[in-house]
Amino acid sequence: MPSTTEHLVSPKKQQASEQQPNMEALDINVDFNNEKNVLCEKIIRDINAVFLKDADLSSFEIIQKETNCNKSPVVHVEHNLGLESWCAQHVYDHAHRTLISHRRQSLQQQMRTLQQQQQSDALAKYLNVALLINPDVTTFWHIRRQLVQKNRLSINKELQFSALVLSIKPKSNEAFAYRRWLYSFQSADAIDWPNEISICERSADRCACNYHAWSHRQWVLQNAPCLLQSELMRTEKFIRKHISDYSSYHYRQVVLSRAYELCFYMPSSGQTDDQTQLDDLRELFAHYDLRWSELSDEEAMVQLLLPDLNRSSISAQRLRSFLYCCNIAAHDMRLCVEQRALYGPRDCFELHRRASLKFIVEQCVRLMTGLANGVYLPQASATQSLEFQSQLRKFDYASHPFLSAVRRVESELGDKHQRWCNLHLHFGYEERRV
Repeated sequence: MPSTTEHLVSPKKQQASEQQPNMEALDINVDFNNEKNVLCEKIIRDINAVFLKDADLSSFEIIQKETNCNKSPVVHVEHNLGLESWCAQHVYDHAHRTLISHRRQSLQQQMRTLQQQQQSDALAKYLNVALLINPDVTTFWHIRRQLVQKNRLSINKELQFSALVLSIKPKSNEAFAYRRWLYSFQSADAIDWPNEISICERSADRCACNYHAWSHRQWVLQNAPCLLQSELMRTEKFIRKHISDYSSYHYRQVVLSRAYELCFYMPSSGQTDDQTQLDDLRELFAHYDLRWSELSDEEAMVQLLLPDLNRSSISAQRLRSFLYCCNIAAHDMRLCVEQRALYGPRDCFELHRRASLKFIVEQCVRLMTGLANGVYLPQASATQSLEFQSQLRKFDYASHPFLSAVRRVESELGDKHQRWCNLHLHFGYEERRV
């Protein structure tokens, strides 16, 4: 993007500025600055006109074009807004100066300005341009918050604007934070949570390892647990498409933990559906050389995973959720093996398989040792984490048929994997000395 203003001045005026005396050159510079400001104002008005005309704008882009073709650099096609790159820096600088000048006014002057809707509209059009070109300026987002608090900007319009910002900068933490702030004025029932998930997914799809998008998606899931079922399906589709984006794998682990925390499971309508629903868990038993063919119902599977379990403190819903979530974890372990066979070894496949295995082992130990007490409690503190690690170290894997088989088969995956199992699951493998 050019940093000079050569495209905003005519060749004649450039030549004159070189030939005239200093005093006349100063006058020409003043004229040039006025001409540039006038042009920037016109471009900002054109952009604002698009906002007023099209209530369904969905994306914004900077169009690479280095020269002015004597036509408007603002492009509006089918709910998509574009700005040619030759003027973007100049327009941004002009909007930036105007907004900073506003911030330097006294508090009383600001209050008088905000009381006038016309002045607020004028301020908003500069904010629109500045944040579309550079959405990382926290000060400008704060000005928008002030306008919202004074009822000068509509919350729905602001949600649309922040989504427009995310279309050009999917990793904008400021835009995601602004959306969360806007939602603080609305009840959870009034929020379109599926649309919010779609915005997160589009942002993550456009930019790999998008920490801010996935963090915002976790916030959505925390506030809208009704999305658990759809999130389990959508995350698998995303993982199959973005095989190396570990952020999506980690988010799926969060979804699984959230499902177990809330005792979530998908109810089935009959015996056949029960068998189909837990097929991945049965295949996992086969992988560990267990007699899975005899496990025809849920009760038999509970007996294998949780032998001699004290049922008095565990609800039936917790046990069904336990089986359902373990089946998802088993499904993910198989998925990682399939992905590795298709695409070759990758760290994300191995890390997610380990995380899924860790979930199954830990939940078995929690229920067997009575730590869960029928309720899933995440390890929120260092003390709780140390307490659970102590239980893992003392747990007798040899007396547990399923975990004993897991310990035996997992030992065949190499020294590195054995060290991980010793560190996180306390399987007690003997370290090999070279």
